[in-house]
Amino acid sequence: MPAFNPYKGRREVAVLGIEATPGVVAANQYMYRWLDKGLKTIPGILENESAVGQDTRVNDSAIDTWHSEGPLGGKVTENGIAILMHGMLNKVTTTDNTDGTFTHAFVRDRSVARKSLSFWDVTPAGTFLYKSLYMDNLSMTVEVGEQGAWLEASTALKGWKEESVTPITPALDTTEKEFTSRHVSIVFADDVAGLAAAPRVKARSVELSFEESATVDHSVGEVNDDPEFDFAPQEVKGTMVVKYRNTEFTEDYFANKIHAAKLLVKNGDSSIEIIGTKVRFREVTKSEGRDDTVTQTISFYFEADDTNGGQDVVCNITNTLASIV
Repeated sequence: MPAFNPYKGRREVAVLGIEATPGVVAANQYMYRWLDKGLKTIPGILENESAVGQDTRVNDSAIDTWHSEGPLGGKVTENGIAILMHGMLNKVTTTDNTDGTFTHAFVRDRSVARKSLSFWDVTPAGTFLYKSLYMDNLSMTVEVGEQGAWLEASTALKGWKEESVTPITPALDTTEKEFTSRHVSIVFADDVAGLAAAPRVKARSVELSFEESATVDHSVGEVNDDPEFDFAPQEVKGTMVVKYRNTEFTEDYFANKIHAAKLLVKNGDSSIEIIGTKVRFREVTKSEGRDDTVTQTISFYFEADDTNGGQDVVCNITNTLASIV
């Protein structure tokens, strides 16, 4: 691209892949439909403040360490969300439904390492590859307005220093399904068996967040810009806003009642099903606007359930991918 020819940001392409081994570039690539993309490499710059007979504070500097970090977000798509989910829930089992779709069951497994990602930032000015990327979090959010809303996902990534590479642009899957507010439902019940018949909560907005923050771990003698990463405890939590119709949510909150919960996103044969078997409300507050319709904001937390193999959450995604890895 000529240097005098500027371009609009939407020309840039984001490509994702699941790494079989951290730091080894992924073999499978997927073009991600991005709305927010800000991954960048950050050098660790050391400033030399030694006194050398001058009043200037810094007389020299050096770059010692490198890492990359930044956000990535877009609308939830049937295949894209499966790749992102595997970055948070490390074990996946795939079942062929024999109808052209596949169901991928994601769970936590302490005997399986976290999955890392490769990411290609393909721009007219150059293509930059980021490897050994770990997700700090994964949020899915929908807020219904007068015109409805798309279900969106967002994450923050940390990984190795970027590399300049040959452009890679897999074909965009134009048949891939997306999801709007009409495809989303959330229900609570006393137990898993009750979820099927539980009435949907008429929420104005729903947000569900998976978190397992990554911390960059540099070591002495690190010359290949390939730090390791440490991880914070795993957690899943959510928030929803509903009209204040009765005291049920408040009573359950005060009683610290255990619920089963299910977030279901379904468009035709494609679906996302997130189930927790031990969910408690963490906070219930009501709005205070004098002239507004009174609402409640309910925060809920997915706890590890010993009666369900210690799982806090299980996610089943049905799409057209024969394999996630």
